Amino acid sequence: MKNRLNRIAPLLMFPLLVQVTWAYAESCEETLKKVETLYNKTVDRCGPDPASDCSGLIIRGTHRPDPAKGQKWDVWNPSPTAIEKGTFAASYMRTDGISYADPGMSTQNGYIITPIDQVREPETPVHVYCAFPNDAWTDYREDRGCGNNKNTVQTEAVCQAMPPPVLNAKDWVAHFTKFNNDKNQDQLQCGFNMRNPMSSKDRVDAFRNFIEARKVINSREFQTQTELRLGNPKTDELPILAFFYSDQRGLNDALANQRDYKAKTGKDRNIIKIDFPKTPVSKATFSCIQTTPSPTQQFCDKYIESSTWVKRPDPELGPNTWSLVVVPTACGRAIKDDQTDRMFAELYNKHKGDEQWRQYSVNGGSLRRQMVCHLAATVDGTPVRNKPEWNLEPARPYVDQATAVAQYCNPY
Repeated sequence: MKNRLNRIAPLLMFPLLVQVTWAYAESCEETLKKVETLYNKTVDRCGPDPASDCSGLIIRGTHRPDPAKGQKWDVWNPSPTAIEKGTFAASYMRTDGISYADPGMSTQNGYIITPIDQVREPETPVHVYCAFPNDAWTDYREDRGCGNNKNTVQTEAVCQAMPPPVLNAKDWVAHFTKFNNDKNQDQLQCGFNMRNPMSSKDRVDAFRNFIEARKVINSREFQTQTELRLGNPKTDELPILAFFYSDQRGLNDALANQRDYKAKTGKDRNIIKIDFPKTPVSKATFSCIQTTPSPTQQFCDKYIESSTWVKRPDPELGPNTWSLVVVPTACGRAIKDDQTDRMFAELYNKHKGDEQWRQYSVNGGSLRRQMVCHLAATVDGTPVRNKPEWNLEPARPYVDQATAVAQYCNPY
């Protein structure tokens, strides 16, 4: 049994225990230590159970409801799609090569789920139903989001039931890379089943295979998150470890989520800032720094006017180098540092599925660095941001900002 409050405590004592448990508000520094410990813990099992029970971070990016569109929901409760499927989607990250550049879903905020081994009554744990090394479009999948993707001609099943069965990380990578030239590659993958009635050993092996497969593809797929399907919690019983934001755009929403959660459940949860890795080999960092953005801060409605792929000669990269020709909007050309993440997110969401982008995603951080360089650099006193077109080449290496500027935003 997990380390939770004793279920056979006398009934007269239980209200007192609940009151004491909820009355204590954990400091942000205490929450931060838990988050960092989980992220840095790299075990392949938690006793007889899968590594997800005590290591790594299970996170979900969230969007606030828009009352103007008639939307009304609590971000911590299952969505209508999740209720229909019986599961909801989240992602998993850990320090040992399971990383990605942002929370996904075009979000900058969300929550971190308490792993099973740290859940305490009266909250109830959520269990992993299946694990995909790459985002798998699970809203379109049958079998609780774990099986066949309705968008594909082929029929997918959980990995262990595929013909032939995919029983280890090597098998999974071979199956995944078979579709390297297919734009639906992520939808054609299989996920490792982790549901009962499986033995503890089989569940441990399944999650270990998920971890090892992601490590193999992490450099190439760094721009894409992992994906888990978890069993739906009861209303207001999701065991949230912390809310998070990843840049200033998400802070207001994180604060609103924290406020609403407290009002609805009576529970205090801290907000952690996650600085996601910029490259496949770098690590995420976490902090308690919270600075309230100005309520008058204005963002661009649109940062990119147009962006298209062309082949052009490059003295360092070769005669047929793919280049993304970017034309910023007037507003996009005028932004300051606090909006570069937003501008890059617009570019990423438009082109993340393009073969040119995916082929060189090992240098994913380089595209952002080149974009920021165009905003920061000057040539002969003329700001580079004023160039009619910006050329960004995904084949270029990731370098520090000073080197990028010194090489006129064309690092080689």
